[in-house]
Amino acid sequence: MITQNMRSEHQHHVSSSFLFHPFEIAICGYSNSGKTTLISRLINKLSPRYQIAYLKHDVHRFEMDKEGKDTFKVWRAGASDVAISDQTHTALIHKGEPRFFEKKSQFLDSDFLILEGYKNTDLKKIIVVDKDKKILEAIEKQEINNIAAYVGQEAELSGDRPYFHRDDIDGICGFLEAYFQDLVSQAPLYGLVLSGGLSTRMKQDKALLTYHDKPQAEVSYHLLSEILDKVFISSREGQWPRNHFSHLPQIHDRFQGFGPMGGILSAMTAHPGAAWFVVACDLPNLDYRSLKAIIENRNPFKMATCFKNAHQDWPEPLCAIYEPKIKMRLFETLGAGFLCPRKTLINSPIVLMDQIEKSSLDNINSLVEYETTKLKIEKRKNA
Repeated sequence: MITQNMRSEHQHHVSSSFLFHPFEIAICGYSNSGKTTLISRLINKLSPRYQIAYLKHDVHRFEMDKEGKDTFKVWRAGASDVAISDQTHTALIHKGEPRFFEKKSQFLDSDFLILEGYKNTDLKKIIVVDKDKKILEAIEKQEINNIAAYVGQEAELSGDRPYFHRDDIDGICGFLEAYFQDLVSQAPLYGLVLSGGLSTRMKQDKALLTYHDKPQAEVSYHLLSEILDKVFISSREGQWPRNHFSHLPQIHDRFQGFGPMGGILSAMTAHPGAAWFVVACDLPNLDYRSLKAIIENRNPFKMATCFKNAHQDWPEPLCAIYEPKIKMRLFETLGAGFLCPRKTLINSPIVLMDQIEKSSLDNINSLVEYETTKLKIEKRKNA
């Protein structure tokens, strides 16, 4: 059983940085202690509900290719990178260790990462105790640190960390899930109202348009504030010389000229580690029920949670929760020359939901649309 004290212990030791994945843990032990068998059993149990990555650190030279295969011949000929893929698999052999940025991005599509080995790093670790308990001697000498739990062959083991018998797969899986949920809980969920656009088609600032009793950006702010403790207006510095929304917290764009992508990345840069519930300021039909549905269906191990556009079969990026780990993917998308966050969502693991109300995410971009929508809202109010 995972107690509250164990969860507090996790939170005290977890670092905001990571080596390969925001949700990672190493399973360490000496040779023939049963590490790989344990990992295989854990993955078998958890894989129906999670997408799990696995990385093994091998101190010996290894071969992943078969002699005589085309890729083997090309590798032996001196290629620095050799890849092969079909519709369901991709394999890559690369000379040398992964580059720094590759380490940070290589496994992000997975929900979490289990590493085998890496016992001499600062990674959080589950220690598999060998039959002769030799690894405990190394721990006593402080050669291995940052231990989350122990797994062994005996019924119990004295110590200040949780202990599981190696056949207690349900218990170990529960411990892992609690550990990763603790990491999730450390990332706050903030709200962001995107209001820094140039409103080129509308020919006036869409944030200031009034459909209800207040400017639309403020309406969206208060709507998000009903379900979140902290909400910000995203804007360009100096956007409102008459001090519109000066009473509301704002995040000014650091990345200007990149549309919504710039606003989202500016917020993620201002508050690293936070998840963001992003809504555009030009969604006058957006309601509390839709926002609550996204919260309830959120999966923080994915890149994002959002609705499917009611008119096209694609994700709607301007009413969505963006998880912290999507930040790197957004920058990659921007670096590839794409300015719309929809491209990131299409090419990432996300939770995609059907809209509750078909018109709730209709954005208003012209004066004709504005007048028509305002009239419909007034009629609904008076009905």
